[in-house]
Order: sequence, then C-alpha cells, then structure tokens
Amino acid sequence: MPDPARVGSQATVFGSLAAANRNAYVTDKQPAQITSTITWIAGAVALIVAVSLPLGYFALSYQYQVGEVGTESQFNAKRVSEFIKANPESWRTQESRLIGFLVEEDRTETEYPEQRLILGAGGEKIAVSGAALVSPPVISVREPVMDSGKTAAYFEVSRSLRPLLAVTALVALFGLALAAALFAVLKIFPLRALNRALISLRQSEQLFSQAFHASPDPVMICRAEDGRIINVNKSFERLTGYTLLEVVGRTSGEVALWTDEEVMAHAKQRLQLDQPVHNLEMTLLTKSGELRDMRVSSEITEIGDAFCALTVARDVTEQKRAEQRMIYLANYDHLTGLPNRALFRDRLAGAMQRAQRAECLVGLLYLDLDRFKQVNDSLGHQVGDQLLKQVAERLRQCVRLSDTVALPPVAREESFGSTVARLGGDEFIIVLEDIRHIDEIACIAQRTHSEISQPFDLGGYQVFVGASIGITVYPFDDDDLDNLIRNADAAMYRAKAMGRNNVQFYTGDLNAHAEERLWLETALRQAQERNQFELVYQPKLNLRTNLIVGVEALLRWRSPRNGLVAPDTFIPLLEETGLIVPVGAWVLRTACGQAAAWAHAGLDLTMAVNLSPRQFYDVGLAAVIRSALDDAGLPADQLELEVTESLLMEDSVSSQTALANIKRMGVKISMDDFGTGYSSLAYLKRFPLDTLKIDRAFVKDVGVDLDDTAIVRAVIALSHNLRLTVVAEGVETREQLGFLREARCDQAQGYFISRPMDAASFEAWMMEHYEGQTAGMIQA
Repeated sequence: MPDPARVGSQATVFGSLAAANRNAYVTDKQPAQITSTITWIAGAVALIVAVSLPLGYFALSYQYQVGEVGTESQFNAKRVSEFIKANPESWRTQESRLIGFLVEEDRTETEYPEQRLILGAGGEKIAVSGAALVSPPVISVREPVMDSGKTAAYFEVSRSLRPLLAVTALVALFGLALAAALFAVLKIFPLRALNRALISLRQSEQLFSQAFHASPDPVMICRAEDGRIINVNKSFERLTGYTLLEVVGRTSGEVALWTDEEVMAHAKQRLQLDQPVHNLEMTLLTKSGELRDMRVSSEITEIGDAFCALTVARDVTEQKRAEQRMIYLANYDHLTGLPNRALFRDRLAGAMQRAQRAECLVGLLYLDLDRFKQVNDSLGHQVGDQLLKQVAERLRQCVRLSDTVALPPVAREESFGSTVARLGGDEFIIVLEDIRHIDEIACIAQRTHSEISQPFDLGGYQVFVGASIGITVYPFDDDDLDNLIRNADAAMYRAKAMGRNNVQFYTGDLNAHAEERLWLETALRQAQERNQFELVYQPKLNLRTNLIVGVEALLRWRSPRNGLVAPDTFIPLLEETGLIVPVGAWVLRTACGQAAAWAHAGLDLTMAVNLSPRQFYDVGLAAVIRSALDDAGLPADQLELEVTESLLMEDSVSSQTALANIKRMGVKISMDDFGTGYSSLAYLKRFPLDTLKIDRAFVKDVGVDLDDTAIVRAVIALSHNLRLTVVAEGVETREQLGFLREARCDQAQGYFISRPMDAASFEAWMMEHYEGQTAGMIQA
C-alpha cells in the first residue's frame, strides 16, 4: 500500500479517483445542462418571434395611420382656409355648407372609422362629419385653419384603431404558431443530434473503457500538470504487481516504476513541449523486483476538461530475449557455447589489428579431433555431442588463465586474450593474443594436445581421442586473415598425414601440398559422376587344390590429368571427406555384380571387398550390403568383407555388434593386415570372423627371418585351432609360396600369383593359366 503521508487516507484516494473519472468522462449531468440550454434558446427565439410579429405589425401600421391622418388634416385645413378667405364674414353661418364641404373633400379611402371636425378658434364645434362617436383606441390630429395669418379655426380628424387591433390579433396568432414551430425545430432537431452524439460518445467511452481495460499492453493515465496517476488498466496491474489503489495519486517516480532516470527526464521534457513520445526503450521495475524491457509511447491528450498524459507500454522482454538469442545463434555455436566461424573471423581480425599496434604476435591453432567420427557413429550422436562439449571445456582450460575465453554472452568485463571457437563438426580453432615469443604458442599447443589425449568419460563410456593441431603465426607466416586460416588448416592436415595426434607448425611448402590436396578433393567429388573409378581384381590361390577360389576387388582411379592415381594417395582423402561412403557403396554394387556375372558364366568365386572405417561405422551399411546382394542376385556366402585389425580394435564393443549384424546376413568376414595392430589374441574368438589375412610385412621374410617365420607358423596354427581360413598377402616369390604351402597356409595372394587385373584381363588370365578350372565357363 502507498505511504499514507504522501497519498492520504483511503477516502482521499477514492475522492481523487472519482474526480479523475469526472474529468475523464462525460457525466449524466452534462447532457441535462446542454438540454436545458438548448430549450432556453429555443424558447427565447420563439418568444421573440411571437412578440415581435404583432408588435412590429402594430407599430408600423400605427405609424402609417398617424401619417395618413396627419396628411388628411393638413390637406383639409388648407381647403377650409381657402373657403374662409372666400367668405370671411359668413363662413360661420354656413354650417351645412361646411359639412357638405367636409364630406365633399373626404378623399381618403380607409376602412377605419373616423370623425372630422371644424372647430372655432375657441374650440367650439362648427361642423362635424362622420360617426358621432369613434370607438377607442383613437388617434386624433388637429391642424389650424389660418386666415390672414391668424388662426380662424381648427380642422380635426379622429380615426379609430380598432380594426388595426383586430388584424394585429390575427398577426399575433400567426406569430404564436410560427414561434411554436420554431421552438419545435430549434429544440427537437438539436436534441436529436445531441442524443445521437451522446449515444456515440457513450459508445466511444465504452469502447475506450473496454479497450483500456482489455488492452494486453499496460496503459497509464496521468495528470499532465503534475504527473500524478489517475487510472491504470488490468494489464498494468498484472505486469507491475501494483493495484490501482497503490498507484493512484502518486507519480511514477514515487512508485519507482522506471529505472532509467535520464530517459524519463527526456520523455517528460518532450511531453512538456507537447511533443509525443514514440517507442521509447525503457526498463520497468515491477513490485517483485523483476526488470522488464518496455517500449513506451506517450502523448498529451484532453480527457473531459483536463489535460492528461496517456502512456502505453508494450512488454518486449521476450522479444528482446529472442533478438539476443538470434544474435547469439548468429555468432555462437549452440552446442558448445563457443564462438562460431563468423565471430571467430571478427575476433581474429581484431587480434591482428591489436597485435600490429602492440608489435606482438598472434598464434592460430587449428585443431581437428581424431577418431571423432568413429565415436559418433558407434556410440550415437548424443555421446558425440557430449564429447564435443567436454573438448570445448578442456580447450577453455588449456589457454592461459589470464586469457579471456569466449563464452556465451554474459555480463563480464571486456578484455582481450585467447578465443576458442568451433568451426563445425570436430574442428576447433584457438586465437592466442599478446604473444611475445613463439615458444608461448608451442607451450599452449602441447598443453592442449596433452589434455585432449586424456580419456573422456561419456556416460559410462571411456573414450580416447586425439587431436591433430596445425599452428600458424601472425605476422611471420602471413598478414592476411584468410591466408592465416588456410595456413593453419594446411599445418593441421600435415599433422594428420604424419600419423595424426600430433602438432605441426606451418611451413611455406605446405601451400603446395594444400593446393594439391584441394585439387584432389575437387577431382574426387567429380570422379564418381564422370565414371573415373574402376575395379581391378587380384586372385586368391587355394594352396591345397592349386585352384583360384576368390578375388579381392581393389579400387582404382583413372584421372584425366594424372592418369592412374596411386590408391594410398586418394583413398585416405576419400575417407577424410566422407566420399568413401558413396564410393564404397558403388564398389560393393559393382563387385557383387561382377561376381554374379562370373557365377552365371560358371566361375564360382568368393568376392572380397575392403570396408573403410567410415563405411564400417555408417548406420546404413547393412542396407547397402543387402541392396548390393539383392540387385546382383549374388548369394551372401560368396561375398567376403575385409576389415582391418586396427579398425576392429578402436571400439571392440561396437565392432562386435556391427560384425554380428553383417554375419547374420550370411556374409563372410575377414580380418585384414593381421599382426600390424595391437589386438589381443583373445579378441579373435570374440569376433565372428571367417578369415585371417597375414600382413605382407611378415610374409616378406618367411624362411629367412626366424622371428617372422615363427610368427607366421604360430598365426596359421592359431587360426586353424579357431577354425579360421588363413590367407597370406604379398606373396612375391616361389620360395614364399613354397613355405606357405609347407606350413599348411590355406590361401595366398600376391604378385607372384598375379597382379590385380580388370575383369576382362582376369577372365583371359584364367583361361590361359587355369584352363581346367574354366573349361565349362561360358564366354560372354
């Protein structure tokens, strides 16, 4: 409740509110006053008309009659004077003659009764004409009759005005009728218009009241003279928490509604100058202490007979938050809260400018996570997202404590230091400012690399990932922003090419490698569309039967610019870019189709196809395999998928699940390059394998190197105990083949048997060297 000392008692508050309402709205008393005034004016006009018509007529007629009687008296007095001059001695004795003379000389045509007299100089009657008695009211005019300059007699005319009174009475009746008509016109029509106006006004008031109280925006009405609140609507009460009784009679300053004193002062100044305020950004303090962003409009308006400030405030808090959210999303990564690529570029540009002024260095660390794809595909995107969040947090901790690591927009003291940003996917970048020596950059890079190499606990999974980090330094390596990013990216790819999980500084020769890589990546994206990929097939020899029992499909790229490109040049790039997934699907379809064609021709061979890590962990792999088999019409047991030992051991649990899914389709599974990884032999019995391939590194020196010889014999014996077929790779000499046959190895492949060939060459080779095996083969 408001302070009683400032607002007064509750009765005073209600009195103020009632007064405000009287000033703000048209009351029932005001129409009655207006009706009375209109009636009084109509009555006055009617009275004037009713009185003025008969009075005016009577006055004008009276003046006319007076003038006429006077003229008649003057004329006749002159005639009598002439008669006296003619009969100076006897005119008095000639009464009959005078009477006849009076009648003869009566030239006035009038309906009014009148009497004419000739009187002696002493007033005695000498002659009389007309009525003996004229009914009043009467007008009389007496003119002297002159004889030799002396008054000899008088001529008098008396006329009755009774006919004039009768006509005046008729005029008065007409005036009354006209006055009554005027009264009706002057009262009824204005009152009808007034009633219509009042009805419209009341409707407007009702609409205003409804709009005032139903408005979703807070509305406040204040007296213009002192700013004291007269009324507020329900939205105001809901938003601010103040009731009408708590604010009426007080100013917004006394209630402490607004926190922006300067803005308030500006608004008051404009209103004092009768200038409206539109969409002023202000902050509202509610009763509960909550701050709300408002957009305020106010203007001076006349309500009733008082000038008031009508203020409408729109709550834009959520809109502001949405705008801030949009700004945040435009500049920050929504998953990690780190700056995104756009904000990173802005931060790097600012860092370069400050470094130029301060004559110091800027370090740029381009970081790509190793094995993130495998984690994301095998454990799911939720685990992958957790990993990215934890990596972001570790990167924040890795930079110097004095650095300001960019976080989501929160209140903090603005300073400059290191910026950690996420460029997308599993790529991060760090901007190091205020660097005085390059060793500082190396120290932070090593700290970062070491920290990322530590295990991550991801909801019950303990995951190891590494980081390939490329470093470039401004202004040593370049002074252009885009070139610096390109340099760091090239250094990062050098780190990947050198075995991943290491740190590399940029050197000038990396640009050439980067350009070549860019060309390769672009050309690879076009290669499949332009049918530049092809398959070659390397046969597998059964060492007991000396028959060809299968082939391994190998991918080749015939580039229009470079010719036949080495597999170790483009296959890693296919893997990095993810192109290996669609290209691998093409390999599966083509290889299965070729195996089915040979089987239809009478040559039953097992088709071996290599799976890359991205293919193996791709969620659509099973569907791709099933589609390739169904489209070709190839039995599942004639397809063998080769996976490397290191791939299986990266995530043994997920690998075991994926292999089981493949095995259920009836497809054979082979572990490639056995002996080059770090697997435990115990894992061999856990994986649903059919074949074990001994790596060429061990086959190369069998029979010469005692260790390699012992290893090969042990692997063959172990595989047979596990009921696995053993294939030796890289057989290049007769001696190697003889040793493997003597050691009871099942199959062999290598250049000594045959180089990889296209399908047509393979068929010709089979016809030439294995005529018996192809005797029944149908030629295309």
